[in-house]
Amino acid sequence: MNEILTNGTEIKQRILSEINKAQKSVYLAMAFFTDRDIANEIIEAKKRNITVDIILSSNAQNETVKLMFKEAYISVHAFNTGDERGMMHHKFCLIDEKISINGSYNYSYNASNNNVENIHVSDSLEVYRQLFTEFERLKYNIDHELDINSSLQTQKTAPLEPPKVNMIDTFYQQLHNLVYSSAQINAEEYKSKGYHASKDRRGSIDIFKMEYENIKEEIKAYATDENLSYKKTIITSNITNAFESAKINLETDKQTQLNNLKEDNEIIKRQLDDKISDINREKSLLESGNQNSGEKGLLQINREIEKIQLEKKSIEQSLIVKKFWTAGTILALIGLCIFTFYLSIFFASAVYKVFFESNEIRNSLEAGINPGLPQLVDANAAIKIFRKQGSLFGIIALLFFLIPLMLSNLKLLGSKNKFVNKLMFWVGLMVFDVVVSIMVALNTSEIKSLLNGENSQLQIWEVFGKGEFWLIFVFGMFPLIITHYLIENIVHTYSNSKRELVDAEKNKSLQVLDEQMIELNYEKEKINNSIQEKEALIKVNNEKIQKLELDTNDEQRRIESLFDGLQKQIKSIFDDFNSKIISGKIFTDVILDNVISSYKLGFIEYLPEYYATEEVANRVKEIEQIITT
Repeated sequence: MNEILTNGTEIKQRILSEINKAQKSVYLAMAFFTDRDIANEIIEAKKRNITVDIILSSNAQNETVKLMFKEAYISVHAFNTGDERGMMHHKFCLIDEKISINGSYNYSYNASNNNVENIHVSDSLEVYRQLFTEFERLKYNIDHELDINSSLQTQKTAPLEPPKVNMIDTFYQQLHNLVYSSAQINAEEYKSKGYHASKDRRGSIDIFKMEYENIKEEIKAYATDENLSYKKTIITSNITNAFESAKINLETDKQTQLNNLKEDNEIIKRQLDDKISDINREKSLLESGNQNSGEKGLLQINREIEKIQLEKKSIEQSLIVKKFWTAGTILALIGLCIFTFYLSIFFASAVYKVFFESNEIRNSLEAGINPGLPQLVDANAAIKIFRKQGSLFGIIALLFFLIPLMLSNLKLLGSKNKFVNKLMFWVGLMVFDVVVSIMVALNTSEIKSLLNGENSQLQIWEVFGKGEFWLIFVFGMFPLIITHYLIENIVHTYSNSKRELVDAEKNKSLQVLDEQMIELNYEKEKINNSIQEKEALIKVNNEKIQKLELDTNDEQRRIESLFDGLQKQIKSIFDDFNSKIISGKIFTDVILDNVISSYKLGFIEYLPEYYATEEVANRVKEIEQIITT
């Protein structure tokens, strides 16, 4: 990918798109940065756990986005002393260790809407490497308060290149050439001599054999020359110098590659350390909170949880909850059952006397039967009503006692009005009972009159002087009062046995505290999960550093082993040449072989010019036999 964009709107959209697609890292060096759209896109990348590092110039226009980045926990590097030491005027962005965006375009609204700008978008690793090296240099200078133009001591250098394997062949050829040049033997001259001899004698094999013997004698004579010792010294000196030079070059190459390896890995390690530092800072904010933004951390949440727990404990201790099932409660329930049964029979008897008994007496008298004066309270009244008046009236008679009970216990039914509750209490107990007593007393007087064959002359105000009135009033009033207080006692005991009924306000407070506790625990769990994610990221990056160190050591050993092997090989070649020089075999074996080989090449070179292919092959075969024998 190698693209040039010149339209401001298209440039901005391309930058946004590339940052949005980032998966590993975003490194940015920008002179002027005011475009919040791009800033927000970078912040979103940070939220995706992408490594983000920003270098800005010290211009005041950059302060807004600088603050945005710092609030998003993005590392920002900028000069704090103005531009007096030179301005950081770069405008490049590096993404995912491969994409580089570089050009004249500042990340500003003016650049996207008004200016004529350009960017170059490339996936060239070499371009990325060079810009990243510059990014590291600038960051190092800013962090260490160095001049903007100072060179970074640990700049990333060219990628490691293994030494060429053919350097061994090159070294061998170098020594070989030194031997020949020192011995003043020209192989090309022998090749030319072989060609002309073959041409003059039409490729005669006898001529080749004769010349071959002559060359051997010539080289032997050369090897026994009295000046040979001097020549050996010159050759030995030359190849020794070449050997020492090769050793120095190999050592230099080795150190260069080791230094490059070290510098490259230091940059990678520094990036990982910076990333770990950023993650630790974010983890610290999660643990301790952010005082600047007021965002709560795990520490504050734990304190709030402890505070709520103490408050709950205090409220719960102030709530005194009693047992419901006690001996007193059981006796009260038994008493309530007894008095309820009594009141049901008592008021059923009153209903019977008021509404039905006088008619039955009248019917009996008309039938000629005198039933006699009935009992004041008839225990069988409910049965008589069921049998003679039907189930509906029977049920009404049995439950009639509930009317005064409900009126006197209106508070227990949910009424909150104290005046109404007190009024209904007296209505239920006094008024209702008085009315019933009056009706029963009047009915009793009427029955007596019927039995005497007279009409009752008793007036309503006269009933208060009758014993029937006071008997009904007393036997109705006191059971109602006792039943009222039995019900009140049982309800009160039940309320005291239920925490939510003991103190509604305190219970409401407990509910609010429980809701707050749930929210805090949820928030705490989220923060703990985030902390665990940060710890996992720290662990991953520490593992990367450990792996980097192991890989660096392995690569260092590989480089050292490789160069040690090369040193041994060139030493072996040198020793071989040196031993042959000392023994004289360099002349009788090496030089002779090469001279004969050169002469043979020249001799054979002519043969195709005169002979057919088959004949050339036969003559070459004969020549090889002469040399090997």
